[in-house]
Amino acid sequence: MPSQQNAEPEASSRPTARLVARNSALYFFSLALPALTAVFLVPVTVRGLGPSRFGLLALAWAVAEGSGMFDFGLGRATVRFVADATTKGRERIRQVILASLWSQLLAGAVAGALLFALTPIFVRRVFSIAPELHPEAIDMFRVLALHVPVLLGTTALRASLEGAQRFDLSTALRIPSSFASVAVPAAVVALHGTLPTIMWTLLALRVTLLVISTEAVRRTLLGGRWALPTGFGTLREMLGYSGWVAVSAALGPALGSLDRFVVGSVVGVAALGYYTGAAEAATRFLLIPVTAFSALLPALSATDSRGERARALRVTRAARRQLAAVMLPLCLALFAFAEPILKIWLGSAYANEAGAALRILSVGVLFGGLAHLPMALLYGSGRPDLPAKVHMGEIIVHVPLTFFLVRNFGITGAAAAWTLRCAADLTLYEWASRRALGSYQPDKAEWSRAIRLSLAAAWLAAAFAGAMWLRAGSWRAALIIAFVGVAVYVAIGWSRVFSIDERRAWIAMLSRTRAPVR
Repeated sequence: MPSQQNAEPEASSRPTARLVARNSALYFFSLALPALTAVFLVPVTVRGLGPSRFGLLALAWAVAEGSGMFDFGLGRATVRFVADATTKGRERIRQVILASLWSQLLAGAVAGALLFALTPIFVRRVFSIAPELHPEAIDMFRVLALHVPVLLGTTALRASLEGAQRFDLSTALRIPSSFASVAVPAAVVALHGTLPTIMWTLLALRVTLLVISTEAVRRTLLGGRWALPTGFGTLREMLGYSGWVAVSAALGPALGSLDRFVVGSVVGVAALGYYTGAAEAATRFLLIPVTAFSALLPALSATDSRGERARALRVTRAARRQLAAVMLPLCLALFAFAEPILKIWLGSAYANEAGAALRILSVGVLFGGLAHLPMALLYGSGRPDLPAKVHMGEIIVHVPLTFFLVRNFGITGAAAAWTLRCAADLTLYEWASRRALGSYQPDKAEWSRAIRLSLAAAWLAAAFAGAMWLRAGSWRAALIIAFVGVAVYVAIGWSRVFSIDERRAWIAMLSRTRAPVR
């Protein structure tokens, strides 16, 4: 999110505002392009695989996303330490990067070996998979085990670039990786390939990108050849910070993917296929808060290292207001038109089976999206212990609750469990950040903008409620009232909710998003 700077007019604040806007634009572009591609390619994959085999692919995606739990928190620690090291010289940057990369590759190799060895147990005993799919599933997961060190190594390199605020390079490297995740399955399925073939093709592409990433980091940040770290001092420092981050790195992905694993285990991979269709439709919108988190974290870390906490609080509050303004119409549209969206995108079966789940997930996306900003503030201010403690408390409640809801309500229960956890994230992160860091006291202008946003949100909710009511009788009337509601909301938000400096930052960000990445 572009940051609000009108409360701090001195010149020193402007480069940060421009830099955050630029990084936001680049990061958003790196996620938005593959997400747009997925709109057209995921249906190809779904139709080619069918619900059961698509459910297996969804499990592979969940395992790949959850591989971050094995980085021991060093991914986010790398962003913070590289951002801090930019004021301490190239040798310090070099030692941070070397410690991060080698430790990540080692952790990935160990985790991949465990996944390879335990694959038959997962396939035959943990997940509800039809016996005829066991051989293909075992082959798929064993190839996926080879991905884990590659994924963690690439993550360490991208974190190094983003910590140095070289989002131009990280964007150029992220786009082909994200694009391949959706394009390769569609292409292989179109050629009548198998799930293991999908994994082998993705592995070849990811290894290629890892090699390219190492060269990009060497040329821009290392200032010399790759080597082993000169000692363990830097790694010990990073682990001192990342100790609590490691808890979040382990529990966060586990909590985020638990709904899919439980559906696959309790209800079966066919139901998981339907649930994944709804989840993919909903969670695509999370690229917006992920963009805000990734762009703000290095800036907040650098701000905190200069002792400017009040400024960090002000910037985070402004970003939260802007994020809420952007996310609300998207989530309301998803809530109001869940079944038609799934029917057009994936077919009538998915609309019938997963429409209610998508509606519930849309609420969770709003809560979960807003939770990214207080979490970024806590990490950037050197308090990674607090998100970790939140995750430790959540897992005690979330795991049994998810099993209970899935057993009794199927994929709708899984959506409810995910949404409740997102609401808990937002509530607890906000509470923790206020207790630990204090709160920014808004001025009269900021209060006025918050009130205008609330009124505009009430108007928009009423418009979408009317659209839902009219949908059964007249699609044309429903779409007209939804369009008018969004148009009025955008006009109010742009002119009365965003400040002049925020509008300028958004214009700069959007113009950079349209520009080609060099």
